[in-house]
Amino acid sequence: MKTNLKSLFLTALALGVMLSACDTPEKRLQQARALYEQGAELREQRLSEEATKCFLQALSLMEGCEKTTENLRLEGQLKDNLGAMYNKHGLFDDALAMHREAIDCFRQVDDSAAVMTTMRNCGRVANSLELYGQAKRYYDTAFSMATLLNDRTMQSDLYLEMGRDYYLPVGNFPEAMTCVSRALEGEIDDNNTDIANMTMGVLYYYTKNYAEAKPYLNAALRSERAGLKMSVYQTLYAIAYNEGDYAKAIEYQDLFTENMMQSDQEHASENLQRIKAEYELKAQKSEMEVVMRNRSLQLWLIIALAVIALLVIVLIVRKKVSDHKLAVEQFRSQVERDQNRIHELVSDMENLIRTNDDLRRDRQTLSQKDLLMTSKIMGRNKVYTTAQTLGEQVTADTMNFALSDDDWADFISLTDLVYDGFSQRLLELYPKLSKWDVRICCLSKNGFSNSVISILLDTQTESYYRRKSRIKQMKMNLSDDERSFEEIVNAV
Repeated sequence: MKTNLKSLFLTALALGVMLSACDTPEKRLQQARALYEQGAELREQRLSEEATKCFLQALSLMEGCEKTTENLRLEGQLKDNLGAMYNKHGLFDDALAMHREAIDCFRQVDDSAAVMTTMRNCGRVANSLELYGQAKRYYDTAFSMATLLNDRTMQSDLYLEMGRDYYLPVGNFPEAMTCVSRALEGEIDDNNTDIANMTMGVLYYYTKNYAEAKPYLNAALRSERAGLKMSVYQTLYAIAYNEGDYAKAIEYQDLFTENMMQSDQEHASENLQRIKAEYELKAQKSEMEVVMRNRSLQLWLIIALAVIALLVIVLIVRKKVSDHKLAVEQFRSQVERDQNRIHELVSDMENLIRTNDDLRRDRQTLSQKDLLMTSKIMGRNKVYTTAQTLGEQVTADTMNFALSDDDWADFISLTDLVYDGFSQRLLELYPKLSKWDVRICCLSKNGFSNSVISILLDTQTESYYRRKSRIKQMKMNLSDDERSFEEIVNAV
């Protein structure tokens, strides 16, 4: 037995020495650079899940390495690429965190071009999260840097993205037209040109300038993307219908249906790939976390194995001596647990009897308190109390508020409690509503004014009126309904 334990100890010691010798920072950095280049090639081939695996492995290999200029630049490139992959697969919070960490790396090495590109990527993620004000700030920073660097291609791309992703959603159509026009006048590729033409056509449609909209929409039809053409035909149909050209409207409707079917087929395939990719991304992240933890433990492997070997020897020596004592202690412990359990059961029975008495008394007064309790429910929520305060008096103090996603989720839950599942019934009627659309409807359901709601949304009151109109027309499909937005919400 002693010989076997000695052999075990020596084997563990040798294994620890071998593991420590085989893993050096230089080798890990070399492997990380190779994985980054491989991931970049896979990303160009649109193999996002394989590319993400390479980037995650490379990032884990750099854990604990010296923060030199070259290493910081590589770390920033890895995190920026990972942010783009996470954004593509809907992991927006992880994507924004990765892009911000990449910006810190690039700033430490004074790489202005990389900071500019990553700022633009942060704007894209913020737009996906519907944080339009935050997205605008990122785009403005990136545009300022592009101007200083005289990067005309980046300027054109940013003009398009600001017009399409910020000014259009917030309803500032003139500024959106100006930005998209400058993008068309600049240096953008064919795909962005098609998107810019479609966006200009839609903007002119929103401003009821149908004659100006048609040339841009027809130019966008040069695209081979079924989804883009579907949107163009939808706008052309609306224009023809509003102009009374019903024959043309039917033709555009047929073309819209044809492209919609093709787009649905493409999206069905993409959705399968997305679901598969998201599952693999989560698995890869978990795998990388395990690898990183294991690497940090390698330094302690020799000591841990030695301690384990010594503990085995000690436990064998003490086992026979402690068996009887352990059995007695376990028996005593079991008796004490049984006694405590009996006391707990008796106490529980007494509490149950008292609780039943309390319940009988409470039932007699519950009906009188229902109305008062209902009025107090919403007062527990930060969103509700903030809106009430803004409705009473708008000051610098009342404007200084911050609402988290948990505050909004609690607000919607309490609204559902008071109004009998309002948000679920709302989404059943209008499934196209986004999470911010639902928040707006819940605020309106609770009777808050337009000015209060616009302050909570960090937007101008006129922009909020336009947003209500878009929700009614585009999300609820109630453009012919003569009721106001508030009447529609209160009728749900």
